[in-house]
Amino acid sequence: MTKKVGFICVGVQKAGTSTLHDILKQHPDINLPDLKETHFFRDEDKFKLGLDHYFKFYFTDFTGTVSGEIDPEYSFFESCASRLKESFSELKVIFILRNPVDRAYSHYMMTRRRGLEDLTFNEAVKKESKRLIDNYSKIHFSYIARGQYLQQIERFEELFGKKNMRIYLFEDLVNETDKTIQDLTEFIGLCKYKYDFDIQSNPASEVRSKILRDFIYRPNRLKKSVGSIIPSKKLKDKIMIYLDQKNLKQEQTPPLESSTKAEVYTRFFKGMIPKLEQKLDRDLSSWKYKAEDS
Repeated sequence: MTKKVGFICVGVQKAGTSTLHDILKQHPDINLPDLKETHFFRDEDKFKLGLDHYFKFYFTDFTGTVSGEIDPEYSFFESCASRLKESFSELKVIFILRNPVDRAYSHYMMTRRRGLEDLTFNEAVKKESKRLIDNYSKIHFSYIARGQYLQQIERFEELFGKKNMRIYLFEDLVNETDKTIQDLTEFIGLCKYKYDFDIQSNPASEVRSKILRDFIYRPNRLKKSVGSIIPSKKLKDKIMIYLDQKNLKQEQTPPLESSTKAEVYTRFFKGMIPKLEQKLDRDLSSWKYKAEDS
């Protein structure tokens, strides 16, 4: 078969993309990378290696008729849209959007769990604009910036056109899973499929060992030494993902205070959401907060 990607879910982060990956990989006609997120079209060094490397390194199975990828980095980093267009001109683009306040807090809790965030949530969002000075900080601390969905959608619309895009809400995936997934399946050119939706992907969790966590996420001599005896980058990635998963224990995330939700919404998202409602022709009232909600 011709090696090309037919669809990519470009985001957003913390909006059910892990669940989507675990569902779609059940379909016998869908080829997905071995790693859920390759970051190939975000990472300059990876992208320079070319598409032959992309397919050889990240895909092992091409028995299906449609290949795709799910990587929420692509919606946020500006260069990704043009790189995807350059690589796959007829690409189908998928977005899943989540209440941006909830998304920001979920992202923050993930970064704290990884031992990379010392600030409180309130401190982090207030200082965010000054922190986003390089790719590292944009990857880990972009709690508010990633929630500016309108500009992300318009960037892809300009390149791929509305007819080649599907935009779902996190609520669609949670409350109308079958309807949403079947619509997506038909959108990428396949027949409906009987998926198993009884899965739980990426649940709220806490680390068992901070030492192991720091080994995985922070630069250190031990990791460098271990890495030197494992020549395969793909194998290294798989080992780190495996260790990370084994180091997690399921734990309820402490709720964000309603007053904080209202403050973050008013300061960062109040102007965007009505415009997003108009673009999507969807009611996003549940994403809005008033001061009295606190």
